[in-house]
Amino acid sequence: MNEKLRVRFSIFAWVAMAVAVVGCAIYVVGRGDILPPENAVEQPNEVLPAQLVYAAPSDVGLDAERLERIDAIVERYLERELVPGAVVGVMRHDKIVYAKAFGLREVVDASVPMTLDTRFDLASMTKPIATATAIMQLVERGTIRLNERVDNYIPNFEGWVDEEDRRDTTHIRILDLLTHNSGLPAYATPKQIVKMHPDVELPNRDTVVEFISHLPRLSKPRTECRYSCLNFVILSEIVERATGVSFDSYVEDNILAPLGMTNSCFTPDSEYAECCAPTTPDGSGRMLRGVVHDPLSREALGGVSGNAGLFSTLDDIMKFSAMMLNGGEWGGVELLSPRSVEVLLNEPRGFEQWDRTVGWESFRGYSSTAGDLLSSSAVGHTGATGTSIIIDPELDLAIVILTNKVHRTTSEHIVELRSRVATLVGAAIVE
Repeated sequence: MNEKLRVRFSIFAWVAMAVAVVGCAIYVVGRGDILPPENAVEQPNEVLPAQLVYAAPSDVGLDAERLERIDAIVERYLERELVPGAVVGVMRHDKIVYAKAFGLREVVDASVPMTLDTRFDLASMTKPIATATAIMQLVERGTIRLNERVDNYIPNFEGWVDEEDRRDTTHIRILDLLTHNSGLPAYATPKQIVKMHPDVELPNRDTVVEFISHLPRLSKPRTECRYSCLNFVILSEIVERATGVSFDSYVEDNILAPLGMTNSCFTPDSEYAECCAPTTPDGSGRMLRGVVHDPLSREALGGVSGNAGLFSTLDDIMKFSAMMLNGGEWGGVELLSPRSVEVLLNEPRGFEQWDRTVGWESFRGYSSTAGDLLSSSAVGHTGATGTSIIIDPELDLAIVILTNKVHRTTSEHIVELRSRVATLVGAAIVE
């Protein structure tokens, strides 16, 4: 065989071998029994939660120099010892453009710096993030209706009865609870519950629900707005009765886990509590750390309630905020339908005068927490421990301020801090 034929034969042989290998591969894959290499990494079946994106303020139409003025405002409140420390975050167009930790998270028993991953007792921020979101999920799934009577789920739950005509009863609806128009008292202490039920040992959820079900109604539903933690205790009970699962389990499976809010939970364990900002001493003098501050939630309901009990971090709350600003979807997960988010962000028809949406506070009537320069579409909520969130869908903006003000003081100057920070953020918007 001459040299030219030898080369042609070699080329032909290599082509034949390549065709054979490809053919075998197609055959094996077609049979579905091809095996990965011994050292191959198995790919997860579930989609990993999306991560937040950090960007320069100029990337989202914010002036960086104006945004930096937040530093001086927060430091001023630290110097006056109105808060021990704070974590502040600003998000626009799905990008975090400001995230800073200030001061200390602990000052009573030790001196511990505040960090961006500090976990906070959200207090009443539990209401919009956990409870109102859960209710709207059940509404859009056809499980409950906003105008349903509460006694459809809690049979002995009383409505408002006219004292002159006992036959005139106005039933309390789920929407009345969400907008604080039910007529229920603002609060109930564990001592009040024990006094009415001396033979019951707290925590006891059934006893608390029974107690609230028969409390005197202070006004006719939909005639007076009275902010009440009891409304949201009952709402969490409705979630439980409508789904057959505990409230904390429902929130974990349907809100926290889908959004990748891995640092959020009710009733934290001891490991989680180590990174929590402490609040105040309990009755025995021990500092509450990773234990809910609200007495009704802590003592009467074991830390799982619709009014308070959720713990979280700046990162996780920003994920929730991104979901709300994107019409119920974030990171490939649709938590709510766009119409459900619209309902959450706007006052129901006939409720406009009370500055309350479904679970949120509206700022159309006055500035307060939202400052002076955000849009009239902004909504928000605060927590008694010193936490707050503002979501402005018109400006595609979220502002989160997390403090544990009760650790050092019960001063209400925190309202001023929230308002000033919101105004500075509004002033930084240039496009």
